[in-house]
Amino acid sequence: METKINVISESVNELEVIAAYDDIKSLLDENVQKQMKSIQIDGFRKGKVPPAVIKRIYGDSLEYTAAEKVANKLFWQIEKEQNLKPINEPALTDIDFKPNEKLTFKVSYEIFPKIEPQGYSGLEIEVPDYKVTDAEIESEVTRLLEANATYEDAETVEDAKYLLTADIFTADENGVSTGIKMESDYKINLTNKNINKEIFDNALNKHIGDTFSFSFDEAHEHHDDVPHEHKKIFYSVVIKNIQKIVYPELNEEFLKKVTHDKITTEAELRENIQKDLLSYYESSTNDMAELKLEQAVLKNNSFSPPKVFIKNYLDHLVKDEIDNYKKKKKKVNPEVIREKLALKAENSVKWILLKDKIIEKENILLSDERLKELSEENAEKMGVSADILLKHYQSDEMKNRLLMNEFYSFLKKSNTIKRIDPEVFSQKEEVHAEKH
Repeated sequence: METKINVISESVNELEVIAAYDDIKSLLDENVQKQMKSIQIDGFRKGKVPPAVIKRIYGDSLEYTAAEKVANKLFWQIEKEQNLKPINEPALTDIDFKPNEKLTFKVSYEIFPKIEPQGYSGLEIEVPDYKVTDAEIESEVTRLLEANATYEDAETVEDAKYLLTADIFTADENGVSTGIKMESDYKINLTNKNINKEIFDNALNKHIGDTFSFSFDEAHEHHDDVPHEHKKIFYSVVIKNIQKIVYPELNEEFLKKVTHDKITTEAELRENIQKDLLSYYESSTNDMAELKLEQAVLKNNSFSPPKVFIKNYLDHLVKDEIDNYKKKKKKVNPEVIREKLALKAENSVKWILLKDKIIEKENILLSDERLKELSEENAEKMGVSADILLKHYQSDEMKNRLLMNEFYSFLKKSNTIKRIDPEVFSQKEEVHAEKH
């Protein structure tokens, strides 16, 4: 019996077998006998039909059927002998049986690809260099005040710190109501920075029961989805109630209340906000750096991952996406979602395989000494003892997470991460997206 392994791709092999008839005759006869036991012909009891009668009626068809069974059996014998290690259900792709001569067949199967990782060090990537501005800190302070604001009934709109309750009607170009109500008891917060400027300007100095109008441009799209013209839409507003928004003072009592006694002065509050924003930006930049490094390393390592892995990963992504659509009560087309997520699934599988190979090649380990070191480093920050944290770190799930941290730490140290102006970064990303 002759065997040959044909390499189709990095993750697909094909076993080609040529077996002489004499080498497989006993296996063929055994299978033919099994088939004969289930054959029933008029005039004979089931399984008792003479072989000569069966041969006259069926010819070589029983052997042809047996040949496929024999091919399957031979594959698994050879798989064991040659340690082929298929990771999916092997598929018989070709079979040619010549009675009294030979059986030739081919079986395709997937394997773990042999990957030699390269191009994962000495790279340069760019990430946005976010800075915390005074305006951002002020915005966070305002958000805190708004969340704790109280409301006092008022008669007149004197500035932006007012909340209106109103009915909104469509209107003609002169601002006269058509009587068609669009909204009832609609809340209009004049502190909203995104509010239509006409609303604020025309509501100023108005009283309960007064009416004012506003308009906005509505873009109409044609079949080419390109905005072609703008139509001005008019509305009439009837003020039903006015409330003045009263912000709390940033005094010690208020600050201790909202921060659970952690902060007592406005200066401390602003400093804490700055730290939180810096931490958020640093986390975002770190995530961006890891993503950029993944993309760069994948670009330098072209290979075909096993389709069975891609399918399983894609099935998982599609299921999660469909569940999200159902929660939002939106219509969903599974095939459209599957097509949209196909590339993501392939790249994710490629990265998992490549990452594991880099870890193996660079001998990135998480030793007991390193676990102890990490538990001592993080114990105070997490508010637990190092011993308790060490036990937590020793679980399989945490070990895997920490190993990934070690891997990405290695990757970032092995490459250059250049921080650039966020606007320049966004512009470059837009150009890249257009090209791809």
